[in-house]
Amino acid sequence: MRLRFAGLLTPLIMASSASGQSLTARTDSVMKAAEKDGFGGVVRIEKDGALILKKGYGLAIKNPPVKFTPATVVQIGSNTKDFTAVSILQLQERGKLSIQDPLGKFFPSAPADKRGITLFQVMKHRAGFPLGLGGDFDAMTRQQLIDNAMKFQLLFKPGERESYSNTGYAILAAVIEKVSGKSYDVYVRDNILSPLGLIHTGYLLPKFKPSELAHGYKRDGTDAGNIVEKPHAADGPYWNLRGNGGMVSTVDDMHAFYKALFETNKLLKPATRDIMFNASQPIGLAGSDLINFFLFERDPIAKTEIIIASNDADHRAPMVRRPLAIALGLPTDVGGGDKGGERGGNVAKPNGHAATPQVASIINDFVTALNSGDEKVLLAFITDHFANGPSDPKPEDRIARIGSLHQNLGDITVEGMYDNDSGPIQVVIRTKNEGAGTLIVDIDRAAPYKIKRLGIQIGGD
Repeated sequence: MRLRFAGLLTPLIMASSASGQSLTARTDSVMKAAEKDGFGGVVRIEKDGALILKKGYGLAIKNPPVKFTPATVVQIGSNTKDFTAVSILQLQERGKLSIQDPLGKFFPSAPADKRGITLFQVMKHRAGFPLGLGGDFDAMTRQQLIDNAMKFQLLFKPGERESYSNTGYAILAAVIEKVSGKSYDVYVRDNILSPLGLIHTGYLLPKFKPSELAHGYKRDGTDAGNIVEKPHAADGPYWNLRGNGGMVSTVDDMHAFYKALFETNKLLKPATRDIMFNASQPIGLAGSDLINFFLFERDPIAKTEIIIASNDADHRAPMVRRPLAIALGLPTDVGGGDKGGERGGNVAKPNGHAATPQVASIINDFVTALNSGDEKVLLAFITDHFANGPSDPKPEDRIARIGSLHQNLGDITVEGMYDNDSGPIQVVIRTKNEGAGTLIVDIDRAAPYKIKRLGIQIGGD
């Protein structure tokens, strides 16, 4: 998931409070209070090029206990997409591709509705691809990902509007591999990480020790482990996750990556960089799986940088961003409140007409079953109303995924349903724990109205 926001920070940083307390003491005090309340994570803050705070708080692993330190390796979620975007732009600079190239150049068998989609439209989430095509850890090859994406009915005509898509960035990862002849992990290591001397970022290649990686903890305290121990291919994440998430790093490595990107030409020429990353404007880039959160903020005007990583669904990085902002003299609004999410802000009304009463009834019944928190109720609904073909997930697998979704998001309230006749139903929702979002429901438009797949987008576009 991804949160982006820009133009929100202003040069209000103060050297000290009225009492003369230093910024380091003030921010450390905020984090110690959060730690006492249950926060686990690491924070890195700079002002005017000087390091204000770099410190771990709470536990990276609860059993046996391992404390967070600045060197703890954390999940960066959708900040992985920034490495993908940089890789595509590097390949353009080297004459290997153009961001205006159509997908048909790389995937000759692409159908007519997708053959003309440009790489730039995919990078900007304007291609019409779905949020996702399955679970992050479902075994899926590159070719299977491409085949599934090319068969998917686009959400809208390419270029018409924007809809956040992890699938789109997996397609970009496939392009990187095809053009470079290297796996995604190897390309990123050889062309981004190694030139910058970053050895604690990646997926499999750094060969992390288990004790170096923070575990994630669900709302009920369940240990979700670390992402590197999840099912994966021999050369990196399976393809629902590759290029759009999955990478891990440290706050120092991520600081060095973004500093090189925004302040030097080590990775890209300034004109190329500005296609996707405007170095002159404040920006926030964040990612999450609704358990682990990673948040990066940079304001060249106020000359500040804030990096926060957390590993507990009940004590998320965006929640400590607000008191840190107060301590630093920054505005507290990041566009999406303190709930975090993909992009922040209120969810815009999707294009399309209202869903038919029959479809709306099925979706409302699904939400009721989800909110019940009762596995038997959910199993009965899934058995009756979900597609159950040879390639579809088993009911018990769906229960596990949907149950985890409810645990993280809390009860869901439906605020509207929209059908554009060319893709899944877009259901505007509000969740108890994470605020506004969109439920994406791929459902048959005729009886018996079977649901084929679900996606969730937290935050607005």
